Amino acid sequence: MEGFEFACPTKIICGAHALDKLPGELADRGVAHPLVMTDAGLMKLGIAAKLTDVLDAAGVAYEVFDQVPPDSSMDVVNDVARLFAARGCDGFVAIGGGSVIDTTKGAAASLACEGVDFATLQGSEILRHDLPPFIAVPTTAGTGSEVTLVAVVADTQKHAKLSFASYKLVPHVAILDPALTSSLPPKLTATTGMDALTHAIEAYTSIQKNPVSDAFAVKAIELIAANLPRACAEGGDVDARANLALASLMAGAAFSNAMVGIVHAIGHSLGGLCHIPHGQAMMMLLPHCVRFNLHHGVHAGTYGELLGHLSPKRAAELGPNATPAERDLAFCDELLALNAFYHDTYGVPLALSELGVERDLLEAVAKQARYDGAALYNETEITVENALDILNATY
Repeated sequence: MEGFEFACPTKIICGAHALDKLPGELADRGVAHPLVMTDAGLMKLGIAAKLTDVLDAAGVAYEVFDQVPPDSSMDVVNDVARLFAARGCDGFVAIGGGSVIDTTKGAAASLACEGVDFATLQGSEILRHDLPPFIAVPTTAGTGSEVTLVAVVADTQKHAKLSFASYKLVPHVAILDPALTSSLPPKLTATTGMDALTHAIEAYTSIQKNPVSDAFAVKAIELIAANLPRACAEGGDVDARANLALASLMAGAAFSNAMVGIVHAIGHSLGGLCHIPHGQAMMMLLPHCVRFNLHHGVHAGTYGELLGHLSPKRAAELGPNATPAERDLAFCDELLALNAFYHDTYGVPLALSELGVERDLLEAVAKQARYDGAALYNETEITVENALDILNATY
């Protein structure tokens, strides 16, 4: 076996009423005046109040920043860092999706470097100082940002998404409470669930995969396959919601160590240039990117290894004598079938044209994808032409 590294330093608290443990976790870390990070939508829906009610009941004083945009941005990161210092805060609690958690990572990193502009920290392992205490409370089961070493933040001036990677960026605690995702509508449940599935599949097929990341990825795929349809059909199914939150976290831990590939390389560019929500982009691109890799002889047999975890029924139908190539193709077909199911049942878009993307933008997206950091972890090189072919297939 080749040598490898795997790190998941986050304390994980999962299950019904997990949020009740927040005051104790803050106290354990010496936090007396946290800055609660969230967005306007979660404030309006009363979801953020579920967290602040717990703090109020425990007598914890806090500040709130609720203006995180759907795409985390450099400007907001720097504003938050200034607010944290001005209000005398001593820790962060982020309640929201990937954008809220990534914005918090950025602000915390800037503070750890004594107020340095976060833009200057772009790249890998540039951080040298520990973040202030940081507790992440995800409200979607998709990004896995609560356990990842990555922050993706938009540069609104350049219309690009910038990636930052450091083990110093990983939140100290992740609280997964199914009550926080139960009101997520079916369409958003589907796209965030497929985002987590993409993380797990790309982690399992990355050139940097290892036995521990594989174990996390495989379990995440099993949990998503078994629970995503249930959570979409019955939002209040506590077990399904808890299992999806755990799957998202496990997929996040897997790709935080193994990294991702072509789906993310193109998806980041779609987000930056066309403002396509990340989970939506992942869902649309995934089958087409798997087909691309298989067509180029990449991961031959590896995708097929995942078939039984994604669809035990399809694997049983194929039987034990199926060739690796047959299993690979069946896996790709299952991804297409999953997308069709969520499209037909819940109206999730499957084509870029449905989202109003102009075709003449695709070349710029392909050029940016070619140089995205995630492209480095795909086994075959991604040319501009390759990326454009995949985008046209998704159009």
